[in-house]
Amino acid sequence: MTELENYFRDKVSQAGYDLFAVFARFEYAMKKGGFRRVNRAEAAWRTFADTLPAGFFAQMQAAPEAAIYFAAPPDRLVTDGAHSVRWSGAPITPTNAADLFDSINIARNNLFHGDKQHDRQRDTQLMAAALFILNAAHDAAASDARFNAFIGEMAYGL
Repeated sequence: MTELENYFRDKVSQAGYDLFAVFARFEYAMKKGGFRRVNRAEAAWRTFADTLPAGFFAQMQAAPEAAIYFAAPPDRLVTDGAHSVRWSGAPITPTNAADLFDSINIARNNLFHGDKQHDRQRDTQLMAAALFILNAAHDAAASDARFNAFIGEMAYGL
């Protein structure tokens, strides 16, 4: 029997696996911590982003660790006829924190659901930058009482 986990183990960087774990817990904590879409069990990334301290986005723009999201943001898959998908060819450069989190979601979706050819260097750069941004968002949230429930859920079980 084929063991797919063994096949993919060397195709996805450690940063990709780390992002998978951090992203999953982040979304869970958002949903349990009050940042979920109305009447839906989905994380409200835009609400979360809009609630972060005002300087967060500017800090990310200035951070070399996040630069790839501004210099070469990830593209998204779009439908191409009835039975196929293609890259849009028009990646969106973030102009605010909500857009930045959208870009992280796109990169994560591309890696875990998308039509990837495993450009390991670029994927690793995107995943490492996403981890940097999520860690910075967590740190910014930790000093703001509006995020207490979110922070509590992030810490639970760690």
